[in-house]
Amino acid sequence: MTKTKRTRKTKTLRNLAWIAAMLLILALLLAFDALNGDPLSQRWAVHRAIRYAEKLYPGQTFHWDQRTAADGQFFHYVVYVQSDQSRDTNFAVQTRFWLLTDDEIRGMEFEPTHTFYVDHRWNTAYRLGDEAAQQAAAYLTVQAPELNFASVYGAKGNTVEIDLCYTEQDGMAPARYVDDLPLDAAFDKALLQKVPSRLCAQVFWDSKPTEADMQQVLHTLKAVLEANDLPITYYDIALVPAADYADHSAFLADVLESGLTPANEIA
Repeated sequence: MTKTKRTRKTKTLRNLAWIAAMLLILALLLAFDALNGDPLSQRWAVHRAIRYAEKLYPGQTFHWDQRTAADGQFFHYVVYVQSDQSRDTNFAVQTRFWLLTDDEIRGMEFEPTHTFYVDHRWNTAYRLGDEAAQQAAAYLTVQAPELNFASVYGAKGNTVEIDLCYTEQDGMAPARYVDDLPLDAAFDKALLQKVPSRLCAQVFWDSKPTEADMQQVLHTLKAVLEANDLPITYYDIALVPAADYADHSAFLADVLESGLTPANEIA
């Protein structure tokens, strides 16, 4: 083999080695990005999500709701966008491989998130239910001080939870009550005359609760709320023994639940 051929072969091998090294580095970078994401891809996903939302809702501007992360894995970023003009207009947008941008899919009917949460009023129903619960809790604190509510429903400062647009057959179904749930409207007590609702609460009890105790609690809840123009369709209450139990199964056995109880069945 001549010297020229050996030199050419050496250069070819060296070039192939560099190409292999670069491909390996690129593969490692892509693998790292797939698992951890990167700031540039994140900002690009946020930009695309905002533009996408503004096309869906012309006349509104949006920002990234930074209370939620915009992390990405496997080149898939999910960004929660919030309208600057409408507190109820917020939903998740996903970007895959930097260019494919659309809604996440939610719900039993596999709807895009903007349809599910905004157009079909899940955001509005959640918010109005929370506002209703705040009013209910305020009345119960003053007018039924003997009821010691457990903190499980106090994550948002409420001692009760109210689910709007709730029926025994379908659970929550705000899409059926869109006309009664205008976007961004403040809670009005009259709403409870238009849509069915469920109140959930857990109440501490000093001793092992009985069915008579449950009926008294249900009566008290219904009486206080209806006297203050907050008629509830269903009540779902648990009486929880306040005493310490060494055996968790024994504690659970003493918890008394009302089950879903229509208000018209409460004396």
